[in-house]
Amino acid sequence: MMLHSAMSRAHYGLAHYRHPARITALGTVMKARNLAYTATTPLECVELYQAVKATAKVPGEMAEVGVYLGGTAAIMLSAAEGKHLYLFDTFQGLPTGGDFLKKGEYAGSMESVSRTLSSYKDRISLHRGLFPAESSGAVMDKRFSFVHLDMDLYEGTLDALRFFWPRMNTGGIVLSHDYPAIEGVRRAMDEFFAEERASFLPLSGQQALAVKI
Repeated sequence: MMLHSAMSRAHYGLAHYRHPARITALGTVMKARNLAYTATTPLECVELYQAVKATAKVPGEMAEVGVYLGGTAAIMLSAAEGKHLYLFDTFQGLPTGGDFLKKGEYAGSMESVSRTLSSYKDRISLHRGLFPAESSGAVMDKRFSFVHLDMDLYEGTLDALRFFWPRMNTGGIVLSHDYPAIEGVRRAMDEFFAEERASFLPLSGQQALAVKI
């Protein structure tokens, strides 16, 4: 992570974030990442930040499934002005193992996330339980402009896509972490968007996004 941070401050190539047009994004991301550790690298966080910014004119709320410690949620909130963010997690780690991951990995408490995001307390709602089976009731009737998935598992990612995609407004973005690093995530994204009207874009690092068209 120290190497990624150093690269994000470099001047050339893929890490060219010292340019005035980009330095604000990097500075905001680094400030948000100081609130809580995230396995998402600084450059991936900048892509997340820019993707949220790209949906500023799209009506709808935001959601994140797979909150962990709240680091990427802080980035989303700093990028969006005024939009509400619905946060979903078991807060007990992964419900099952998969690929190279173990059951219970990436566990963070709801209380620690609340503290991390305390400056945004009027713009967040936290929901505990497996998504969507146990925790989606609060957003059944909502429309969304941006959704971030960091679920690590095939079934969870696919279920979340099936839930959110019909609720995305035109121009809305779904962005998933761990593509293509985790096979289950890659398979879920590829299978789902092969049949949907979407612009699908793998990003640098371990992320991919889809734009609803």
